[in-house]
Amino acid sequence: MNDVPVDRLMSTELTTIERGADAADAAEQMRETGVGSILVVEPDGALAGLITATDFVALVRDNDPKDRTPVEAFMTTDVVTVGRGDTVAELAEPTAHGYTHLPVTDDRGKPVGMVSTTDLTAYLSRVG
Repeated sequence: MNDVPVDRLMSTELTTIERGADAADAAEQMRETGVGSILVVEPDGALAGLITATDFVALVRDNDPKDRTPVEAFMTTDVVTVGRGDTVAELAEPTAHGYTHLPVTDDRGKPVGMVSTTDLTAYLSRVG
């Protein structure tokens, strides 16, 4: 069970926004898609950062909800990523440190999926 690769449980429908977009646009896109995080990408598709719903709570607390702040001003840039071949066992360390959304990237740093603690819990409940 612990040797199951990430690509068997990751989501491949990604919600992304390009660097330079406004916070309000990112929040609207997250609301419309119902996701808990959005990937910030460079124009070439490479991963630049990650924004979670928690990041928006802090932004709204400190600013106007219709803020035109660019996403790079509050996105997480030291994003912990995993690869398609990483295993469920290898997810234990980052999730133990509080990471709830882990982008899955290819060898060029481009996102190909997302694995969340919700995905992991759903998988473990099916096999357990």
